[in-house]
Amino acid sequence: MDATREEFIAHASAATARVGGGRALAWERLAELAEAQRCEAGHVLARQFAPASHLFLVAEGTVHFRNRIEEGNEDIDVGQSGAAWTPVGWSGFLEPRRYSTTVLCKTDCRALRLSHRALAALFAADPALGAGFLELVLRRCLDVLAERRARIVRHSRTPVNFGQALDAKGEEETYNRAPPPVMELFRSSAFFEVFEESQLRLFAEAVESRYFCRGEPIVEQGSRDSGLWVLATGRVALNYRPAGMKEAFALRTLSNPGSVVALAGIACIESSQTSVQAMRDCTLYRIDPARIQAALERSPRLALSLVRRLLWLVAGHLRAARAVFISRRFAQERLAIRNLLEQSCTQLSVNSLIHRLPHLLDSHLTLGDAFALLDRMVDSPDALERSLAQLCQDLLGEVKREHEFFEALRQVYHAVVTAPPEMPPRDVRKLCARGFRAAFGRVRHVIEGERHLPATPGHIFIFNHLKNHEYNTLPNNFQLTLDSHFVSAMILDRRYGDSGIRVVRHSRGTEYGHQAYYDRLGHIAVYTHESDRLEETEQQRQSRRSEFFETAGRYLRDGTNLILSPEGTSYWTEDSPGAFKPGAFRLAASMQPEPWIVPIAVANFDRRIHSTVCAAIIKPPFKVSQVLPDPDDRERLKRFLTRVREAFAYYVEDARRLARTGRPA
Repeated sequence: MDATREEFIAHASAATARVGGGRALAWERLAELAEAQRCEAGHVLARQFAPASHLFLVAEGTVHFRNRIEEGNEDIDVGQSGAAWTPVGWSGFLEPRRYSTTVLCKTDCRALRLSHRALAALFAADPALGAGFLELVLRRCLDVLAERRARIVRHSRTPVNFGQALDAKGEEETYNRAPPPVMELFRSSAFFEVFEESQLRLFAEAVESRYFCRGEPIVEQGSRDSGLWVLATGRVALNYRPAGMKEAFALRTLSNPGSVVALAGIACIESSQTSVQAMRDCTLYRIDPARIQAALERSPRLALSLVRRLLWLVAGHLRAARAVFISRRFAQERLAIRNLLEQSCTQLSVNSLIHRLPHLLDSHLTLGDAFALLDRMVDSPDALERSLAQLCQDLLGEVKREHEFFEALRQVYHAVVTAPPEMPPRDVRKLCARGFRAAFGRVRHVIEGERHLPATPGHIFIFNHLKNHEYNTLPNNFQLTLDSHFVSAMILDRRYGDSGIRVVRHSRGTEYGHQAYYDRLGHIAVYTHESDRLEETEQQRQSRRSEFFETAGRYLRDGTNLILSPEGTSYWTEDSPGAFKPGAFRLAASMQPEPWIVPIAVANFDRRIHSTVCAAIIKPPFKVSQVLPDPDDRERLKRFLTRVREAFAYYVEDARRLARTGRPA
């Protein structure tokens, strides 16, 4: 017998002895079906979506797993494995019996090649051997799944406990919702649909019901407490903490009744692979493995069916992990969903509405239809449609939040420009601030340093102005500046009951949306290099400057805060701040009593809000007279502006750190 087959027999026998209670399985019989192969680096063992005709057991070497995320694109790396006896092509044990990824040898490899048709015949004749072999495959698949989840974590933005205020607000609590009868739940569960009625009753007799309150831990990662946990009502989160890390990261949520959310003590699964936490009050049914063990020993066919179903469950988690990885690594949720549906298209009806989903995700105008479609599909009578819809909802959770944010921006703009003519600008600003507080409630954000805000209003608040992400462009091509509205609505209006007066640039003649919006809010408009070119004399320029000082000073004396960016233009967070202009500081120095200058550093408002945390950090205020005795001394003023900008650069770094960690320096 070939050395590789002999190595496999020794490996399988040792593994069975460790976990199988001493049962003897005919590994030689299985090894006789195997063909030993040596493959050079670059050799393709399996190609995505091709019929899974063979299973490969890679005894030595490293293999790469690759996914094609859209027709015409190159394959992307979604993982690798160098563990001995890594199975490749095991999706051939499951419908639709096609390879789910492209697998190629990264190094020279030694492998055993087995025909799925021959394995099916052997398992039919010897189901105990089939169950034992699938346990070996399952054990290696769990290792691959752990590696996939660790890759997801490396591209995750925030740990589980960050920004808990955003957790699914508004969802109905389920504490008063009676769980379905056990048999009814099992009959409708995708996991249990392959089992006969008598087998379902066997599982049902081993069930105990458990109730958990929102936020309560259900199962800890690594727990060896045995059980197969089935969701009856509510919603749970699966969280994962890779080895060596202190914090757990969110993988996905499950809310479909009948979903298996955790298991341990069954087949070769010794401990729970993830932590499970109740996101809503929920009821779970726990199947005690000890109470069904005798039946599994009496019926090798039942044991084979159960292990095959566990393999199906892991396949679903791997499919989800690939989709989540594509989504987080490449910020391409639509491509991740297209790839997910392509892997399942042969099992879906051609009339399934879920085929429309990738197309509905292509435009802002149809995103709402996409989410409405998913809301219907999670209640589909078809188990696969329900499962895919739930996973798509998870993948699109941040996109939905971003879409709701975009819709809130659109509503704010509409409310401002259509406000009744008799409504004074102050009330329109209040309306605007209220709308932006609702909008930013959908955004991960953090504010630090509110203790530095002056006790009373009437001061100048300066901030580093950031560019807008094109994703937030309204249908009329207008972009609402997120950072300035954040300062107005989330800091000043909350503290002083008024969002303040902003200094904004004059609109270009073609910017109808910009002009209509800011004119209605009554902010102070000034000319910048981004406005239309203004032909004027030096005397006219001085007159315009004096008029600005008079208008701004009047607001300050009346106890209204003034908000402006000393840069006069916007930058990306990494390049912020730009050079400061002297206007704000000269204004402050010209007034009696002199107002405070309050620095606010902002970060990440130039990103897509679904993939970042926005941050604002308020620094201690200062008075210009304390640091610049003579604002008319040009050399001193120039050095002062340089020092302020340099200090602000450190402030921006603090804001970026705050966004990353939730903690200032």
